[in-house]
Amino acid sequence: MTGSSRSGPGWAARIFTKERDLRMVWEVEHRRLRSVLVGTAHFFPYRFRTAIRRLIGGADRVLLEGPLDDDARSKVVAAGSARRGASLHDALDADTKLRIRALLAAPPATATASTFFWSVLHGYAPPAPDEDIRQLEPWMAFFHIWTEYRRRDGWVYSVDLDAAATAAAMKKDLRALETIEEQIATLGRIPLNRIVNFLKNVDWESYRRGYVRHYLDGDLVALTAMARAFPSYCEPVIEERDPVLVERMTPFLERGNAIAFVGIMHCRGLIALLRARGFTVTGPPTS
Repeated sequence: MTGSSRSGPGWAARIFTKERDLRMVWEVEHRRLRSVLVGTAHFFPYRFRTAIRRLIGGADRVLLEGPLDDDARSKVVAAGSARRGASLHDALDADTKLRIRALLAAPPATATASTFFWSVLHGYAPPAPDEDIRQLEPWMAFFHIWTEYRRRDGWVYSVDLDAAATAAAMKKDLRALETIEEQIATLGRIPLNRIVNFLKNVDWESYRRGYVRHYLDGDLVALTAMARAFPSYCEPVIEERDPVLVERMTPFLERGNAIAFVGIMHCRGLIALLRARGFTVTGPPTS
């Protein structure tokens, strides 16, 4: 199977649809057995469904970073909606709170990728703007703020969700590398000060534009350099999980004809670890 998806949609599709070429793709080879690693954008203003279908169509096994079914979503909502420790609301200054309140007062989201965090399950609904974010775990409060901000600019697509849906439709052997419980525990370890610093000090608009540009260009080096300011770019989320993800995907990659979809910020570390294990990895530059 091939890891290239550069022969993506033509000019007409690019003009009249949100479809784009998927460039964050690496070919992974072990003893002449080939697989593919895809660095995903969890939320994005463009979609890559043509490339995803082509890549998954040639694979026997599809690996996701974690489960994306309704049960997993329900557990994320339950874990994030009942704060037990520090409050993001209390940690923010008055000016930053005003900025967030203005955002949350925007019209409610329709069915979009951001509903991974705000699925209306079992009667649950997102808090009204005047309820602020007091009752939420800091990580859930942040992702609500950030996904709402991006939704207003059309960030309604998800590489991960499209990959999961495509694999299921093609009846592929679909596996999750982590449990939802592991992922929730990791989210709870994002330092509060990183969340506060990002909301208060980072130019959101510049960050958003840079993320889109670098991801579409397949420029992992520039994307990684910029993303170091993002709250979840921290040791518990990246450095501590990369070895676990590699350990769990290795048996599938050794058999060949697998495709792994993992968050793009993991790819630099994963590729280095895979190469250390003797895999040959080719694709966009990583350093």
